[in-house]
Formats: sequence, structure tokens, C-alpha cells
Amino acid sequence: MRNRTCLSAAALGLLLAPIAPALAQASEKPGSAYVQCDGQPDNVTDGETAARLLGAITLLGLFAPAHESADPAKRKFGADGVAACASLLSAEHQESNARRRLGLILGRAIHQIEAKNYDSALSDVAMARHEAEAAGLMNDPYFVRSRARAFDAVEAAALVRMGRMEEARAASLRDIQNGEYSFFPLFSASSYDNLIETSSPDEERVNGWRTRLLPFVGSVHADRLDLAGRFADSARIRDSMVEFDAVQSPELNSSILIARAALAHALAGDFAGAAERAKAARANAELRRQNGKPEANESELVEVLDLYTLVTTAHNGDVKAARRLFAGRSEWVNASLGSVLEVNRRLRDGAAPDDLIGGLAKSPEDLWKEHVETVRAAMLAKDGDNKTLFALLPAEYPAKQYLAVAKDVWRTDKSKIILKTKADPEKSPMELMYLPLVSPVVAMDAYMLHAALIARSRGQQGFVFSPIITDKLIAASFRSGNRGDKGFPPELFIDAGDVIAKLSPEIPAPAPQ
Repeated sequence: MRNRTCLSAAALGLLLAPIAPALAQASEKPGSAYVQCDGQPDNVTDGETAARLLGAITLLGLFAPAHESADPAKRKFGADGVAACASLLSAEHQESNARRRLGLILGRAIHQIEAKNYDSALSDVAMARHEAEAAGLMNDPYFVRSRARAFDAVEAAALVRMGRMEEARAASLRDIQNGEYSFFPLFSASSYDNLIETSSPDEERVNGWRTRLLPFVGSVHADRLDLAGRFADSARIRDSMVEFDAVQSPELNSSILIARAALAHALAGDFAGAAERAKAARANAELRRQNGKPEANESELVEVLDLYTLVTTAHNGDVKAARRLFAGRSEWVNASLGSVLEVNRRLRDGAAPDDLIGGLAKSPEDLWKEHVETVRAAMLAKDGDNKTLFALLPAEYPAKQYLAVAKDVWRTDKSKIILKTKADPEKSPMELMYLPLVSPVVAMDAYMLHAALIARSRGQQGFVFSPIITDKLIAASFRSGNRGDKGFPPELFIDAGDVIAKLSPEIPAPAPQ
């Protein structure tokens, strides 16, 4: 029996030997037109999948050509990519599967952007929308909230590169109201705030939603308010972050959050409140040093407090000293751009030509223009990496993925999502949630709805929320409570009833059994 086995193995080896070089050559091939277009293989029908499965468990499977795998590295670029996609969208070899066609059309639109054919990119987006509607895909709310977001994203990407900034922002945020409590859709929609000096109502609303879902991104919201000169509103957002931080991690409070709040209060004219917060920031930093837990961003803290001191120096009447201090620093990299521009504006007002040196040599308008040029150059540089633009195409998440987690999401008596930990509630009162083997996009919506259902089951009005995102883990933490309670500032409080109303159609309660 042993000899027979060895003979069979040897014979099989001889049989496969001529095939090995061919397989090696196949792996080096440039890929089909599909992969050259968007990095994805051709459409596979259920019948083809079954046939390949049958072949895989028979000897014939050794000789059947393997289905091509996705390989973004084999995507063509620019005009070559356009040609690869176009070859599959018309004539006798055109793709007929509606979903796969959308990938090809959107892939071509991105290659048009790479080739700087922006009008053609917009035409392709319009074509993709039309075909999705004709195929009935836009009647599927799960398709609309996932794959269909690419239409707005790619349209906005083309418009911003044409210099049509306001239109780009409007396009990017067009349908974002459907994602108020959906983490990944909400954060993937660009508002192009680094390229547009003034905000819009849609952007304001989105920034508020983002702050609730990820409290420390409130800094971005506050920075935007600084740019608009709305320092009192900025101070309110920054205070809410300090309050949340104090409850979430009482032993590791962030000094820089407190310092940023101090600067915002000072620029808003509340110097008493600013002084109180600046003192608290310094005391917190010193306490952490004494406890052997110094902060990694101490240089950032120093810079923000330096700018705060400079503002108070000018307020107290010594504008000349404030000008010298500001001019002595060529660049402020840790304070918000809006706060730096405002201080620059105030100190340049009435200054003699000899005072306009160093950090005061350029006007706020010049500084903003330089900022936009830097951001735009970085954006255009990434257009050439054949990767960043394709990140605008989200995957489709069908209903079955959401329905698969519904039972656990709606179970509140003995939650299988909330982890039973031994953490000391005095150190952090936040409860942890985790769903294994679930798509991050689906999991984050599930966490949000589960937190709302848990809060309601406890007779509480809502909760505060914080995602946990690492390379290997997508989890979340929450704390349920009522409006006005300590640690539940209005800017971060999430209404449980509103979440349930808006996410329950996506993850409906299972039918009673």
C-alpha cells in the first residue's frame, strides 16, 4: 500500500510538472480588463460558483483555471485605466450584471479624475446613477446607504478639482442625513473644510453629529468654529470634551483639551473663565508628571498656553509685547488655524510697518491662501497613488449582514454584546461592547442601536458614546444616563429614542418566536 501511494504521488508530480511554469507565468500576467479597471475580478454567477466548487473537489479542479482574484496592484492608471474600463462597458464583450457594471463605470470615473478629465468623470457618475436607478438598485435602502454613497463622493472629488468648492461640499453631503447615527458613512463624507473658509448649514449639522459619535473629534468641530470667529461656540464644544474626558478617564485627564478651552474662552472675551481653565490645564499637567503619567504632547500644550498668554497680554494693554511674542514664532502648528488667524488679525491692526515681521509679516488672508495651496497640493499628489481615489468606493452591505446581528442587538435582558469586565467603574464608568466576526460598518451601527435599547430598558433618556478602532479591533464604549447629568453635556448627549427610530428600520427587531 505504501508503494502504491508513493507511486501515485510521483506520477501526479510528473503530471503536474509541465503545468507549474504555466501557473507561475499566469500569476505574472497583468490581469484581465476587469482587474485593470478597478482591481476587482469579473462578475461570478451562482452557477459559475457551483461549477468551481465542484471542480475544486475533483481531479478536474486541478486543471480548471482558477477564478481571478482581486488585485489592486494590477489596476491601470489614468488614460490606460479609462481604456480598460471602457472595453467592458460597450460592444459585444460588455458586462451585463448591473452591480458589476457600476463598479466598472465608477472605476472609469476615477481614472478620468487621474487623467484630469473632470467633465468626463462627472458624466460617468451621472451614467452610474442612471443605471443604478434603471436596475432598481436605488429602491434597496441597504444599497443606498452603502455602495450608492460612491456617486456623491466621486462627483464631489471631480468638482473640487475643478475649483467648484461649494458644489463639491454640497454634493459630498447631499444625502448624509441618512447617516446621522452611522459611524463610517458619516465620517467618510468629506466636507472639504480645509479648502473652504466658510461653513455651510449641512457642514455644521454633520460636524455636530460627528462630535456626538466620536467626542474627541469635537476638536475638528471647534477648530471650524474658530475659523468662523465663533469662539464662544468653540469654547462650548471644547468644554463639553473636557467634561466628557473627566468622567470617562478621571485618572488621565487631557491637559491639552483644557488648554484649548482656555484659549477659546479668551478669544471669546471671557478672560475670567479662560484664566480658570489655563490654571487647571497647568495643574493637571503637573499632577500627571508627579504621578508618573506625563503626557506625550507636552510641547503642544506649551504652544497653546503660549498663545493664550499672548492673547491675555494684549488684552491687558501690552500690545507691543504681544506683537513681539507672536512675531518671534515663525509658525504655530498646534493651535487651531482659526485662532492663529484671529490673533494675527488683532495684532496687525494698527501695527507699524516695523512690527510686521516674523509671524506678523503675512496677513490672515495670505496665511489662509498658503494653507489652501498646501492642502490642495497634497490632495493632488495623492491622485497619483492609484489608491486614495479608489477608497471613495464603499463596498455594498446587504440586508442579510444587518439582519444577522439583529437578535443580539435587540436583546437587552442579558446582553451578549456588552462585555462583562472587571474594570473599576471609578476609573471609567464606560461599558464596553464587542461583536466578533462582524463587518466594522455593520458592527458600529449595531453598537449604536444596542446602546440606545439598553438605555431605554433602564428607563434613561440616552447615552454618550465612544468607538474603539484599531487595526485588529472594532468595538465601542457607552454610558447611559439622562440629560443634565454630570458627564452628559448637550453637545455629546445622544437621544435613545431618536437612535431607535432611525436605526431600527436598518436593524429591525426579530419576529417573536
